[in-house]
Amino acid sequence: MLFLAKYFHFTLVALFCALFAGNHAMTVNKNKTVLPFPWDKMRLPEIVKPQHYDLLIHPNLTSLTFTGEVQIQIEVKQDTRAIILHSKNLQVSKALLLGSRQHHHHQDLQISEFEANEQIALFSEGFTFEKGSHVVHLEFYANLSDSFHGFYKGQYTTNSGEVRMLASTQFEPTHARAAFPCFDEPAFKANFTIRVRRESRHISISNMPKLRTVELADGILEDQFDTMVKMSTYLVAFIICDFHSISKKSQHGVEISVYTVPEKISQAEYALDTAVTMLDFYDEYFDIPYPLPKHDLAAIPDFQSGAMENWGLSTYRESGLLFDPEKSSSSDKLGITKVIAHELAHQWFGNLVTMQWWNDLWLNEGFAKFMEYVSVNITHPELQVNDYFLEKCFTALSVDSLSSSHPVSTPVENPAEISEMFDDVSYRKVFKYGIINYLKKHSYQNTVNSHLWESLTNICTSDGLDSGRLKLDGFCSKHTAETPASKWFKEDSVDVGAIMDTWTLQEGFPLITVEVKGQEVTLKQERFLKGAESSNSSSFLWQVPLTYITSGSNAVQRFLLKTERDVFYLPEKVEWIKFNVDLRGYYIVHYESGGWDCLIKQLRMNHTVFSSNDRASLIHDIFQLVSIEKVPLDKALNLSLYLSKESEIMPVTQGFSELVPLYKLMEKRDMQELENQLKSHLVKLFQPLIDRQSWSDNGSVSERMLRNYLLLFACVRRYPSCVSTATQLFHKWKESDGKMWLPTDVSLVVYTEGARTDDGWDFLLEKYKRSVSPSEKWMIKAALSYSPLAHKLQWLLERSSEGEIMKTQDLPSMLISVSKNPKGFKLAWDFLKSNWGKLVKKFDLGSSAISRVVVGVTDQYSTKEMLDEVELFFGSLAQDQGSGLRSIQQALEKIQQNILWMDRNVPLLKAWLDHHTS
Repeated sequence: MLFLAKYFHFTLVALFCALFAGNHAMTVNKNKTVLPFPWDKMRLPEIVKPQHYDLLIHPNLTSLTFTGEVQIQIEVKQDTRAIILHSKNLQVSKALLLGSRQHHHHQDLQISEFEANEQIALFSEGFTFEKGSHVVHLEFYANLSDSFHGFYKGQYTTNSGEVRMLASTQFEPTHARAAFPCFDEPAFKANFTIRVRRESRHISISNMPKLRTVELADGILEDQFDTMVKMSTYLVAFIICDFHSISKKSQHGVEISVYTVPEKISQAEYALDTAVTMLDFYDEYFDIPYPLPKHDLAAIPDFQSGAMENWGLSTYRESGLLFDPEKSSSSDKLGITKVIAHELAHQWFGNLVTMQWWNDLWLNEGFAKFMEYVSVNITHPELQVNDYFLEKCFTALSVDSLSSSHPVSTPVENPAEISEMFDDVSYRKVFKYGIINYLKKHSYQNTVNSHLWESLTNICTSDGLDSGRLKLDGFCSKHTAETPASKWFKEDSVDVGAIMDTWTLQEGFPLITVEVKGQEVTLKQERFLKGAESSNSSSFLWQVPLTYITSGSNAVQRFLLKTERDVFYLPEKVEWIKFNVDLRGYYIVHYESGGWDCLIKQLRMNHTVFSSNDRASLIHDIFQLVSIEKVPLDKALNLSLYLSKESEIMPVTQGFSELVPLYKLMEKRDMQELENQLKSHLVKLFQPLIDRQSWSDNGSVSERMLRNYLLLFACVRRYPSCVSTATQLFHKWKESDGKMWLPTDVSLVVYTEGARTDDGWDFLLEKYKRSVSPSEKWMIKAALSYSPLAHKLQWLLERSSEGEIMKTQDLPSMLISVSKNPKGFKLAWDFLKSNWGKLVKKFDLGSSAISRVVVGVTDQYSTKEMLDEVELFFGSLAQDQGSGLRSIQQALEKIQQNILWMDRNVPLLKAWLDHHTS
C-alpha cells in the first residue's frame, strides 16, 4: 500500500497493563450475563484456522447502512470451548454452528465481545468445539463507515450538480473486521466466495470476475463472484457504485479494466495501457503467471491512501490513476506510472506471498517499492525514474536517523502501531536478490524475515542459479577479485542472512568515517543518530557492502566492512576517494583529514567527474553531517557554491532540500534580515539555471520537472523576470475564462502567482469547482494554499474539514501545505489543535495521514516556546486519542534538532553570508 517508522515499547506496555492485567476483561453476552472474556491477547489463538468464507454483503446507499451474512469453514486444531475472531463496530444478530453430515441439527452460539481488542468469542454453555472441520454462520449489520477505512461511504458530484453515493472498502491493515466478522490477521489465509446485493442503478465489483447476477424480490440484484484463491483478509475488496469502465486483455490473457466515475472515463486510457504493460512485465520478470483471470483498477473519489493492492481489484485516488493529456503534467504521468507499478508488484509481493505478521511489513512494501523502480525503468525508460530513486533513499535516511526510528522488522501488535509501520523506513529499505526463488517457494503462504534470507543464501549456493535472469552483480561470486580491496568476495560464500539481519533487526543505519593517509584507507562505523546519543545503539554493528571510486580510477571497487574498524590499501596515492557510488548503499560517509576539502575542490574544478547521483549524495551527506557536528556549516555551504554550474535535477533538488529549510525555520521566528539575506543568496546561486528555463512543455521528463521546480521557486522568491511572465500569463488565462491553454509544466507557477490577490484567488476557486481533471484540481488547490492571504488559508482549512467543496481526503496535505506557508503556519497549528478529535476519528489513529500531519505541521518550529506548546498539547491527549503515537515522538525530536541547529549555526550562517554576499 502506498504511503505511503519505529515501534515504541511504552505503548505496548501501557496497553497490556491497561487491557490485560490478568484475565479480567469483562464482557456482556446477549443475555446480559457478565462473563470474563475467554482470551486475553491481542493476537488470535492459532488453534482455529479459517479455510473458506462464504460472504454476502448488502449495502443500502440511501440509509447508508449494510447487512451481511458469513459462513466460515474452520479447522479446529484441538478441542476448545470458544472460537475467537475479530469484529469491530458490527452488530452480530445471529450466530450458529451449522450441522455436519453426522449431526444435522444447528447449534445456537452465544456471542461475547471484547471491544478493546476488537474481538468476539463464540461459545455455548457446556459445549466443546471438537478437533476437526466446522462451519460457523453469522449474521450482522452496521452503518457504512464515514472514515476512509473498513466498508465506507463515498460520494461525488456530477457536472449537473447531482450528488451520487457509492460504497467501497479499505481493509489494510486491520479493517476487514469492520465489514464482516473474520480472522483478521495476515497469516489466516483462506478462500473467499463473495456475493453482493444491490439496486439496478448500481454495479458491484470484487476481487474475482462475476459469474452471474440473480434477480431477487423488490428488484434487488445479487452479483455472485467466482471463488478467490487463498489470501489474507486485508486484500478482500468490493465496491458498489455507478462507475463506467474500459478494458483490454494482456498478452497473457488477463482481462484488465479501469473503473471511474462516468464523467472521467475519458481519462482512464493511460492507466489501462500502463497496467497491461506492467502486468505482462511482471508475469515474465517473476516467471510466475498472475493467477487470477482479471485485474480491475478503480479510481475512488474518496480515498485516503495513495492506492491499495487488493488482489484482482486495486484501488486508487483519482489523481493516482487518471491522466488528462491536455492538463496533466509530466510529473503526473511519472506518478501514475509508479503507483500502478507499485500496486501490481504487490500482486506477487504481498498478495501471493504475504508477511506472517505486520512486523515484517517490509517484505511486502520494500519489494513493491523496489520493483516499482525496476519495472518503470524497463517499461517506460523515457520517464527517467532512476532520477527519483535517490529521493526515496534520502527520505528513509532522514526518518531512520531519529532515535525513534524502528528496525525494518519490528515487533508490533496494536492496530494503531501496525498502521504506523507504513512509513518511509518500511517502504524503502529495499533488497535486490533472490526474489524469484522466494516467490516460487512461498506462493499462497506467509513468510518471515528469515525465509527471504534463506532464499537468497540458497540462490548463492545452489547449482540451479539462473544467472542469465538474476544479475547478481558479483554478490555471490566465489572467486577472489583481483584488487587488494576484495573483502566483499573473499569468503567462499556470502552469508546473506548474517548481512541482512544487521540491517533489518536493528534500527538506523551506519555512518562510515573514512581517513586516507597515503595509500592507507582507515574505515570506522557507528550508528548515525541525530539528537542525544542513545546508549543502546553504541553496540550497533552492520555488515556494510561498501563501494568506492577514486581520482585515479572510476572503476567501482568493493569492500565488505564487518567490524567497527578496518583498513585497506590503495594501489596508488589519490587526490580524493568517493564512497557509496551512485548511492547504492544505505549509509552516510564522512571524509576526515581534508577529505571533504579535496571533494569540494574537485566539484568546483569539474563536477561532471562525479555522476549526478554522486553529486546529490555528497550534498546530502555533508549537510547531514552538519546536523551532528561532524562538519562545520560553512564547509557545507562552500560545497553548495558549485551548484551555480549544476543543471541536473537530482543535485539541484537536493541542494534546494538542504538549503530551503534553513530559511523556512527563520520564517517561523523573527529573523527577517538573515532570512532575506539567505533567500537572495539562493536566487543568485540558481539564477543562471533559472534564466535558461523556457515557459513550455519541451524537454525530457526530468528537464520538465526541474523547470516547474525552478520557476516556482523563482516566482515565490519574487525574482522579477519570473514574476512578470507568470503575471502576464495569468491575466491572459483569466481573460480567456480559463480556456487559453497553459503549458502543463508551468501551470502551477502561473496559478500560484494568480492566487496572490483576492480576485485571482476567487477565480481559481471557481475553476477548481468546475474542473474534472484531478491533475488540474491538484495544481489549483496547491496554488490556493501557497497564497499569502491569511483569511483565504483559514477558509481552505475549514472547507477541507467540511468536505463539500474541498474533499476531506485532502485535509492532511492541505493542513501541511498551509503550515509551510509563512502566512499560515499559526493557522495550521491552531486548526490541528482544535480539530484533533475530528481528525483522529476520520483518518484513524496510527494512519499515515495522522503521522504525516503531526510531523508535517510542526517540523519547522525551532524555539523552546513552540517545543513546550507542542509537548503540552500532545502530552494532554488520552491514549485512545494518540498520546503514544511514534510520530509525536518524531515531531518532538525534530523540533529539538531544529533548536540545536539554530543555536549552533545561526552565527556561522550570518558570518558566511556576510562574506559571500557583500
